[in-house]
Amino acid sequence: MLETADIFYIVVAFCVLWVTAFVCWFIYQVVMAIKIANDVMRELKWQIEKVEQALSGIKAKFESGGEHLAKLAAHIKKTVEGGKEK
Repeated sequence: MLETADIFYIVVAFCVLWVTAFVCWFIYQVVMAIKIANDVMRELKWQIEKVEQALSGIKAKFESGGEHLAKLAAHIKKTVEGGKEK
């Protein structure tokens, strides 16, 4: 027959089982939250890299456009100076 100590140990065993299951579930949820945060950070980093590349391209276009504008200004200046001499 089961004594009170035996029933107590059976109840304690079930409680330990439930606590263990809860701890495992909690650890799984924490790991999934960290994984999602990591995925978001990776996506954000990729988007920032795309923006940096676009800004670098725009900067290069402005620099090359500035060079052409400087050459055009120098040519106009020579033309105006040549016209003044005549």
